[in-house]
Amino acid sequence: MLIPVSTPPFPFDAVRDLLGVVRAIYAAAKDGGASREELARIARVGRELSRALDLAGSPQQGASGHAAAWKVADKAMLQVNDLVDPLTPAAPLLLAARSRVTGGRLAVRSKPQGR
Repeated sequence: MLIPVSTPPFPFDAVRDLLGVVRAIYAAAKDGGASREELARIARVGRELSRALDLAGSPQQGASGHAAAWKVADKAMLQVNDLVDPLTPAAPLLLAARSRVTGGRLAVRSKPQGR
């Protein structure tokens, strides 16, 4: 007799957060003059994360959609790892994300001494 294996609940918030990080990576890469190919590669990862969210949130898909969402999200998470390396500075990503929020009205403050 087979025991059904249930998949854990889909991490909607975490996948949305990761999609936001990918969007910041895209914005920073675009601001930094990345090639069309590099921007397309980043955009593909973002589309896959969006697709995972759609699959997981669709009641019409049922359990098969939930499993497919996990599969798509797992693959996309591995691809996110390839978008940056450990030496990539976070400052350009944060500035690009802040700029998207403020619409380009970015006030740059110097870092307080002692930090």
